[in-house]
Amino acid sequence: MPDPNPTPEKPDHKAFPFLTVAASFLTFFAFLALVLVAYHSPNYLNERETEQKTDPAVKLNEVKAKNEAAIAGAGGKMSVVAATAELLGKLKNEKDRLPFPTQEPAGEPKK
Repeated sequence: MPDPNPTPEKPDHKAFPFLTVAASFLTFFAFLALVLVAYHSPNYLNERETEQKTDPAVKLNEVKAKNEAAIAGAGGKMSVVAATAELLGKLKNEKDRLPFPTQEPAGEPKK
């Protein structure tokens, strides 16, 4: 009669996974080498850093001059200052504002 509680056979013990450990270490050191290469390589995407930075006020004045030239060249009937003064004169009350920020014209006192 067979034994009702047979003892299970012991599983075969496999050897230490030298190949897996070696592949893991090789992958780690390859990754580390690539990180170091990328860290020490020059940044080819951001070549504009070498250009000189211009002063924002100078840049703003250049843009304003270009805009004035475009308005004058397109046959503008009046200057920006004159047009702003005319629009300020048409405001109905003190709470009305222009749709853009502007300084008051120097010639007219504020009401």
